[in-house]
Amino acid sequence: MTRSRLSRSIMIMAAVVALGACAGEPMPRDTASYADDASINTNVQAAVVGVPGVHANNMQVNTYEGVVTLRGTVEHQLAAQNAIQAARQVAGVKKVDYDIKVGAQP
Repeated sequence: MTRSRLSRSIMIMAAVVALGACAGEPMPRDTASYADDASINTNVQAAVVGVPGVHANNMQVNTYEGVVTLRGTVEHQLAAQNAIQAARQVAGVKKVDYDIKVGAQP
């Protein structure tokens, strides 16, 4: 009985290890993807900061696989709308997500 339990335990552990190896991590991104995102991010930052009512210190821009995320605070609703539109018009941007608050800036 003990030998049977030991064999069964070893088989279960082997299966767990094998299945864990299948899960793995997603494919790593290549250098070109990082460079593309960095270029898009820089261009979006320049476009967004050029919008009246948006200040560089109050707006974060992040890009991952062409998806841009804007987070921060702007002076008024029109500034938020214009910042989102400016980001969408940058070459290479696939989508713009945003969490922009309107009002007093810190």
